[in-house]
Amino acid sequence: MDDGREDLALASVSWMKGLDSRERTALLEQRALRHKAMRKNSGASSMLFTLLGMQQMTTEILSRYKAARLPAGVNRIADLCCGLGGDSLHLPPETSVLGVDNSLETLRAYRHNTGLFRLGGTYAVLADVTRFQARVDGIFLDPARRALSSLSKDRDFDAEPEPGWESIRELIRKFRNAAIKLGPGVRLPEALEEEEREYLGLHDECLELTVRTGSFGRAGWVRAVELPEGVEMEAQACDIPDSFGRVEVPGRYFYEPVKSVIRAHLFGVLAQREGLWQLDGRLAYLSGDKCVDSPLLKRYRVVKVLPVDESMLRKEVAAGEVGILEIKKRGLDVSPEEWRKKLKPKGPNAATLVLTRLQGKASVLWVEPEGSN
Repeated sequence: MDDGREDLALASVSWMKGLDSRERTALLEQRALRHKAMRKNSGASSMLFTLLGMQQMTTEILSRYKAARLPAGVNRIADLCCGLGGDSLHLPPETSVLGVDNSLETLRAYRHNTGLFRLGGTYAVLADVTRFQARVDGIFLDPARRALSSLSKDRDFDAEPEPGWESIRELIRKFRNAAIKLGPGVRLPEALEEEEREYLGLHDECLELTVRTGSFGRAGWVRAVELPEGVEMEAQACDIPDSFGRVEVPGRYFYEPVKSVIRAHLFGVLAQREGLWQLDGRLAYLSGDKCVDSPLLKRYRVVKVLPVDESMLRKEVAAGEVGILEIKKRGLDVSPEEWRKKLKPKGPNAATLVLTRLQGKASVLWVEPEGSN
């Protein structure tokens, strides 16, 4: 469907020839956007999209999860910066929804998309969300991202939303109950760090941070959720620092927490819960002698521990006839791509190397994946 030849064939059919060039271009662009959006929403083939709206639209599985977390008694909600409707689509049909955006084009798509999925009342409101007034039980807010510095190495970390933090705080004061969608690595202002922070992951990719206020969350708590399994863990933010500290040499297994757990800094809590330990006091890599089967952990068997020595590692890779070489790294300023070239993998076998620190010392773990990694 993404083959350019198919677009050429479609453009040549009789009914397409009857359209002007702008209409033909719009249809072909919409077709391409629908194809890309299938990764986010199973009903994308019938939806309307804009490029920016499709990129920022909440994935269907996350949308369903967030809708299910609404507390009882929410009869009317405002979806601010509603975009194409990703967060509105799966709200309960008995809940009346006001989709608010400052783009007429976006609202047209929002009205179309929500009409496909929602049986309950949904209304599109053209307005500046910072000035929006309505009597609702709470808000969803999906602000746009903007980079503070073009020189930033991590745009997500150094990004401020649009509307900005002060406007967001004012919206919270006005509506009290809120679920605010942000990038998973964003640096929160101190006031928002006191609210519930929920990191949502899908297939080991952390997709968003939801800050929950009022009755939509629990102040002082941090959660990590891995979907589609819906497995979650949580802790009070004040208890997280005390969860770090048990550091030992590698055991029988090496464990890598999923990214939502790492983003939430809950890997120490997870280690305590599962009877594991850290390989370094500041890193999220875990180890243990027991076999833990959890959607929150990727499990590997430790084969051997090696020094960070290029010549020795190249000999080990050659001796193992390794042609498919995965290199993970954490805590060391190295490039997996450059190391892969240096080690010259060649052969029928596969291996995984972990370049990291073991109790502060640069080391390499040769590991083999186990379970459903």
